[in-house]
Amino acid sequence: MARISLLRRTVVALSALLISFALLAGPAAATKPPRVMAALGDSITRGFNTSGPGCPTGPSLDCPQNSWATGTNPTVDSVRERLDGISPQSLTAYNDAVSGARAVNLLGQAETAAAQDADFVLVEIGANDACATTPTPTATFREQVRSGLQVLVSGNRQVYIQLMSIPDINNLRTIFTEPPDPNALARWKILNVCQGLLANPLSTEPADEARREAFRAQVIAYNEALEEVCAEFKRCIWDDYAVFNSGFATVDVATVANTPTADYFHPSVSGQAKLAEAAWSTTFNDWRHRKGALAPGRS
Repeated sequence: MARISLLRRTVVALSALLISFALLAGPAAATKPPRVMAALGDSITRGFNTSGPGCPTGPSLDCPQNSWATGTNPTVDSVRERLDGISPQSLTAYNDAVSGARAVNLLGQAETAAAQDADFVLVEIGANDACATTPTPTATFREQVRSGLQVLVSGNRQVYIQLMSIPDINNLRTIFTEPPDPNALARWKILNVCQGLLANPLSTEPADEARREAFRAQVIAYNEALEEVCAEFKRCIWDDYAVFNSGFATVDVATVANTPTADYFHPSVSGQAKLAEAAWSTTFNDWRHRKGALAPGRS
Protein backbone atom coordinates (compact mmCIF):
# COMPACT_ATOMS: atom_id res chain seq x y z
CA MET A 1 0.00 0.00 0.00
CA ALA A 2 2.85 2.34 0.88
CA ARG A 3 4.46 1.73 -2.50
CA ILE A 4 1.17 2.41 -4.33
CA SER A 5 0.65 5.60 -2.33
CA LEU A 6 4.19 6.75 -3.06
CA LEU A 7 3.75 5.99 -6.77
CA ARG A 8 0.47 7.90 -6.85
CA ARG A 9 2.04 10.93 -5.20
CA THR A 10 4.92 10.79 -7.65
CA VAL A 11 2.53 10.70 -10.65
CA VAL A 12 0.52 13.62 -9.27
CA ALA A 13 3.62 15.66 -8.64
CA LEU A 14 5.00 14.89 -12.11
CA SER A 15 1.67 15.82 -13.73
CA ALA A 16 1.59 19.12 -11.87
CA LEU A 17 5.15 19.84 -12.98
CA LEU A 18 4.31 19.13 -16.63
CA ILE A 19 1.24 21.38 -16.46
CA SER A 20 3.39 24.15 -15.03
CA PHE A 21 5.88 23.78 -17.86
CA ALA A 22 3.02 23.89 -20.37
CA LEU A 23 1.69 27.11 -18.88
CA LEU A 24 5.12 28.70 -18.86
CA ALA A 25 5.67 27.68 -22.46
CA GLY A 26 2.99 30.14 -23.61
CA PRO A 27 0.65 29.85 -26.64
CA ALA A 28 1.17 27.64 -29.63
CA ALA A 29 3.19 28.93 -32.52
CA ALA A 30 1.49 31.98 -33.98
CA THR A 31 0.38 32.21 -37.58
CA LYS A 32 3.19 33.60 -39.70
CA PRO A 33 2.68 36.89 -41.55
CA PRO A 34 2.08 36.34 -45.26
CA ARG A 35 4.74 36.10 -47.94
CA VAL A 36 2.44 37.28 -50.74
CA MET A 37 -0.67 39.40 -50.36
CA ALA A 38 -3.19 40.50 -52.97
CA ALA A 39 -6.02 43.01 -52.88
CA LEU A 40 -9.19 42.52 -54.92
CA GLY A 41 -12.10 44.82 -55.56
CA ASP A 42 -12.90 48.12 -57.23
CA SER A 43 -11.88 51.78 -57.35
CA ILE A 44 -11.81 52.07 -53.55
CA THR A 45 -8.91 49.61 -53.41
CA ARG A 46 -7.21 51.24 -56.41
CA GLY A 47 -7.00 54.58 -54.59
CA PHE A 48 -9.09 56.07 -57.40
CA ASN A 49 -9.31 59.87 -57.50
CA THR A 50 -6.93 60.42 -54.60
CA SER A 51 -4.10 62.91 -54.88
CA GLY A 52 -0.60 63.47 -53.64
CA PRO A 53 3.06 63.15 -54.70
CA GLY A 54 3.50 60.49 -57.33
CA CYS A 55 -0.19 60.26 -58.25
CA PRO A 56 -1.04 60.68 -61.95
CA THR A 57 -2.50 64.03 -62.90
CA GLY A 58 -5.91 64.39 -64.45
CA PRO A 59 -9.45 63.34 -63.53
CA SER A 60 -10.61 59.84 -62.76
CA LEU A 61 -7.24 58.14 -62.38
CA ASP A 62 -6.05 55.41 -60.03
CA CYS A 63 -3.33 56.06 -57.46
CA PRO A 64 -2.60 52.65 -55.91
CA GLN A 65 0.09 54.08 -53.64
CA ASN A 66 -2.78 55.60 -51.64
CA SER A 67 -4.67 52.30 -51.36
CA TRP A 68 -5.85 51.28 -47.90
CA ALA A 69 -4.81 47.73 -48.75
CA THR A 70 -1.48 47.79 -50.58
CA GLY A 71 -0.47 51.45 -50.64
CA THR A 72 2.95 52.83 -49.74
CA ASN A 73 1.90 56.34 -48.71
CA PRO A 74 2.89 56.61 -45.01
CA THR A 75 -0.09 58.91 -44.39
CA VAL A 76 -2.44 56.04 -45.27
CA ASP A 77 -0.49 53.42 -43.27
CA SER A 78 -1.99 50.63 -45.34
CA VAL A 79 -2.45 47.01 -44.30
CA ARG A 80 0.61 46.21 -46.40
CA GLU A 81 2.75 48.74 -44.52
CA ARG A 82 1.54 47.44 -41.17
CA LEU A 83 2.29 43.85 -42.12
CA ASP A 84 5.75 44.90 -43.28
CA GLY A 85 6.28 46.33 -39.81
CA ILE A 86 5.77 42.97 -38.07
CA SER A 87 7.04 40.56 -40.70
CA PRO A 88 10.52 39.04 -40.42
CA GLN A 89 10.46 38.34 -44.17
CA SER A 90 9.97 40.44 -47.27
CA LEU A 91 6.35 40.87 -48.35
CA THR A 92 5.25 40.88 -51.98
CA ALA A 93 2.00 42.79 -52.54
CA TYR A 94 -0.26 42.89 -55.60
CA ASN A 95 -3.17 45.22 -56.20
CA ASP A 96 -5.43 43.24 -58.54
CA ALA A 97 -8.49 45.45 -58.04
CA VAL A 98 -10.01 47.20 -61.06
CA SER A 99 -11.87 50.50 -60.94
CA GLY A 100 -15.50 49.98 -61.87
CA ALA A 101 -15.47 46.30 -60.97
CA ARG A 102 -18.54 44.52 -59.66
CA ALA A 103 -18.89 41.18 -57.92
CA VAL A 104 -19.11 39.44 -61.31
CA ASN A 105 -15.49 40.53 -61.91
CA LEU A 106 -14.24 39.04 -58.66
CA LEU A 107 -13.73 35.62 -60.21
CA GLY A 108 -11.17 36.91 -62.71
CA GLN A 109 -9.35 38.88 -60.04
CA ALA A 110 -9.27 35.81 -57.80
CA GLU A 111 -7.76 33.76 -60.62
CA THR A 112 -5.03 36.37 -60.94
CA ALA A 113 -4.34 36.32 -57.18
CA ALA A 114 -4.24 32.53 -57.15
CA ALA A 115 -1.69 32.56 -59.98
CA GLN A 116 0.40 34.97 -57.89
CA ASP A 117 0.44 32.38 -55.08
CA ALA A 118 -1.11 34.83 -52.61
CA ASP A 119 -1.45 33.50 -49.08
CA PHE A 120 -3.36 36.56 -47.83
CA VAL A 121 -6.11 38.24 -49.88
CA LEU A 122 -8.05 41.38 -49.03
CA VAL A 123 -11.44 41.85 -50.69
CA GLU A 124 -13.61 45.00 -50.86
CA ILE A 125 -16.45 44.70 -53.40
CA GLY A 126 -20.07 45.69 -53.87
CA ALA A 127 -20.39 49.48 -54.11
CA ASN A 128 -20.68 49.38 -57.91
CA ASP A 129 -23.27 46.60 -57.71
CA ALA A 130 -25.41 48.87 -55.54
CA CYS A 131 -24.84 51.98 -57.68
CA ALA A 132 -25.62 50.25 -60.98
CA THR A 133 -28.69 51.38 -62.90
CA THR A 134 -30.06 47.92 -62.20
CA PRO A 135 -28.47 46.68 -58.96
CA THR A 136 -27.17 43.13 -58.93
CA PRO A 137 -29.74 40.79 -57.33
CA THR A 138 -28.57 39.79 -53.87
CA ALA A 139 -28.65 36.06 -54.65
CA THR A 140 -26.53 36.63 -57.75
CA PHE A 141 -24.11 38.82 -55.80
CA ARG A 142 -23.74 36.10 -53.17
CA GLU A 143 -22.93 33.44 -55.76
CA GLN A 144 -20.45 35.67 -57.56
CA VAL A 145 -18.56 36.37 -54.34
CA ARG A 146 -18.65 32.69 -53.36
CA SER A 147 -17.18 31.71 -56.75
CA GLY A 148 -14.32 34.15 -56.29
CA LEU A 149 -13.47 32.93 -52.80
CA GLN A 150 -13.67 29.31 -53.94
CA VAL A 151 -11.05 29.98 -56.60
CA LEU A 152 -8.73 31.42 -53.95
CA VAL A 153 -9.17 28.42 -51.67
CA SER A 154 -8.83 25.93 -54.53
CA GLY A 155 -5.55 27.57 -55.48
CA ASN A 156 -4.19 27.54 -51.92
CA ARG A 157 -6.03 25.80 -49.09
CA GLN A 158 -3.92 27.73 -46.58
CA VAL A 159 -4.89 31.15 -47.92
CA TYR A 160 -6.29 33.71 -45.51
CA ILE A 161 -9.11 35.87 -46.89
CA GLN A 162 -10.14 39.14 -45.30
CA LEU A 163 -13.58 40.26 -46.49
CA MET A 164 -14.51 43.90 -45.90
CA SER A 165 -18.03 45.32 -45.68
CA ILE A 166 -19.41 47.86 -48.15
CA PRO A 167 -19.45 51.43 -46.77
CA ASP A 168 -22.73 53.00 -45.69
CA ILE A 169 -22.87 55.01 -48.90
CA ASN A 170 -26.05 56.83 -47.86
CA ASN A 171 -23.87 58.71 -45.39
CA LEU A 172 -22.47 60.69 -48.35
CA ARG A 173 -25.80 62.31 -49.05
CA THR A 174 -26.21 63.21 -45.39
CA ILE A 175 -22.84 64.90 -44.89
CA PHE A 176 -23.04 66.91 -48.12
CA THR A 177 -26.69 67.99 -47.95
CA GLU A 178 -26.93 68.98 -44.29
CA PRO A 179 -26.20 71.77 -45.11
CA PRO A 180 -26.12 71.51 -48.91
CA ASP A 181 -22.67 71.69 -50.49
CA PRO A 182 -23.01 73.27 -53.97
CA ASN A 183 -19.84 71.57 -55.21
CA ALA A 184 -21.12 68.14 -54.22
CA LEU A 185 -24.53 68.69 -55.75
CA ALA A 186 -23.03 69.91 -59.04
CA ARG A 187 -20.47 67.12 -59.38
CA TRP A 188 -22.87 64.33 -58.49
CA LYS A 189 -25.06 65.52 -61.36
CA ILE A 190 -22.37 66.34 -63.94
CA LEU A 191 -20.37 63.17 -63.26
CA ASN A 192 -23.50 61.01 -62.96
CA VAL A 193 -22.32 59.71 -59.60
CA CYS A 194 -24.31 56.79 -58.14
CA GLN A 195 -27.65 58.16 -59.22
CA GLY A 196 -29.60 55.37 -57.56
CA LEU A 197 -28.75 57.18 -54.35
CA LEU A 198 -27.64 60.69 -55.30
CA ALA A 199 -30.19 61.76 -57.93
CA ASN A 200 -32.32 64.67 -56.69
CA PRO A 201 -30.31 64.75 -53.45
CA LEU A 202 -32.30 67.57 -51.84
CA SER A 203 -35.73 66.22 -52.71
CA THR A 204 -38.02 65.17 -49.89
CA GLU A 205 -40.62 63.67 -52.20
CA PRO A 206 -41.84 60.25 -51.01
CA ALA A 207 -40.55 58.53 -54.15
CA ASP A 208 -37.04 59.92 -53.66
CA GLU A 209 -37.03 59.07 -49.96
CA ALA A 210 -38.16 55.53 -50.75
CA ARG A 211 -35.47 55.17 -53.41
CA ARG A 212 -32.76 56.12 -50.90
CA GLU A 213 -34.13 53.75 -48.30
CA ALA A 214 -34.19 50.94 -50.86
CA PHE A 215 -30.59 51.73 -51.80
CA ARG A 216 -29.42 51.44 -48.20
CA ALA A 217 -31.41 48.24 -47.73
CA GLN A 218 -29.64 46.80 -50.78
CA VAL A 219 -26.20 47.66 -49.36
CA ILE A 220 -27.16 46.01 -46.07
CA ALA A 221 -28.40 42.92 -47.94
CA TYR A 222 -25.09 42.70 -49.81
CA ASN A 223 -23.18 42.99 -46.55
CA GLU A 224 -25.25 40.21 -45.03
CA ALA A 225 -24.45 38.08 -48.07
CA LEU A 226 -20.73 38.83 -47.67
CA GLU A 227 -20.86 37.81 -44.02
CA GLU A 228 -22.71 34.58 -44.86
CA VAL A 229 -20.30 33.60 -47.63
CA CYS A 230 -17.24 34.36 -45.51
CA ALA A 231 -18.57 32.04 -42.80
CA GLU A 232 -18.44 29.16 -45.29
CA PHE A 233 -14.64 29.35 -45.53
CA LYS A 234 -12.51 28.43 -42.52
CA ARG A 235 -9.80 30.97 -43.20
CA CYS A 236 -12.06 33.86 -44.16
CA ILE A 237 -12.34 36.67 -41.67
CA TRP A 238 -15.25 39.13 -41.90
CA ASP A 239 -14.72 42.72 -40.75
CA ASP A 240 -17.93 42.63 -38.68
CA TYR A 241 -19.26 45.76 -40.43
CA ALA A 242 -16.20 47.85 -39.49
CA VAL A 243 -16.17 49.68 -42.83
CA PHE A 244 -19.96 50.06 -42.94
CA ASN A 245 -19.88 51.60 -39.46
CA SER A 246 -16.84 53.82 -40.10
CA GLY A 247 -18.87 57.01 -40.15
CA PHE A 248 -16.96 58.94 -42.83
CA ALA A 249 -16.73 62.71 -42.41
CA THR A 250 -16.30 65.25 -45.22
CA VAL A 251 -12.51 65.16 -44.80
CA ASP A 252 -12.57 61.44 -45.62
CA VAL A 253 -14.14 62.02 -49.05
CA ALA A 254 -12.61 63.48 -52.21
CA THR A 255 -13.67 67.14 -52.09
CA VAL A 256 -12.27 70.34 -53.60
CA ALA A 257 -10.51 70.91 -50.28
CA ASN A 258 -8.29 67.83 -50.65
CA THR A 259 -8.52 66.49 -54.22
CA PRO A 260 -8.24 68.59 -57.42
CA THR A 261 -10.53 66.19 -59.31
CA ALA A 262 -13.00 65.74 -56.47
CA ASP A 263 -16.12 63.70 -57.13
CA TYR A 264 -17.54 63.82 -53.58
CA PHE A 265 -17.85 60.06 -53.65
CA HIS A 266 -14.54 58.23 -53.43
CA PRO A 267 -12.38 58.16 -50.29
CA SER A 268 -9.71 60.81 -49.95
CA VAL A 269 -6.28 59.99 -48.56
CA SER A 270 -7.80 60.49 -45.11
CA GLY A 271 -10.63 58.12 -46.03
CA GLN A 272 -8.15 55.52 -47.26
CA ALA A 273 -6.35 55.78 -43.91
CA LYS A 274 -9.64 55.20 -42.11
CA LEU A 275 -10.28 52.10 -44.21
CA ALA A 276 -6.80 50.80 -43.41
CA GLU A 277 -7.45 51.25 -39.71
CA ALA A 278 -10.82 49.52 -39.97
CA ALA A 279 -9.21 46.56 -41.73
CA TRP A 280 -6.31 46.30 -39.31
CA SER A 281 -8.09 46.88 -36.03
CA THR A 282 -10.82 44.32 -36.64
CA THR A 283 -8.85 41.45 -38.08
CA PHE A 284 -5.11 40.89 -38.25
CA ASN A 285 -3.68 43.44 -35.82
CA ASP A 286 -2.93 40.53 -33.47
CA TRP A 287 -1.32 38.48 -36.24
CA ARG A 288 1.71 37.65 -34.09
CA HIS A 289 -0.54 36.13 -31.42
CA ARG A 290 -3.08 34.37 -33.59
CA LYS A 291 -2.77 30.62 -33.05
CA GLY A 292 -3.21 27.90 -35.61
CA ALA A 293 -4.62 28.28 -39.08
CA LEU A 294 -8.24 29.05 -38.29
CA ALA A 295 -10.01 32.33 -37.79
CA PRO A 296 -11.52 32.98 -34.34
CA GLY A 297 -14.66 30.97 -33.65
CA ARG A 298 -14.08 28.52 -36.50
CA SER A 299 -13.65 24.77 -36.11
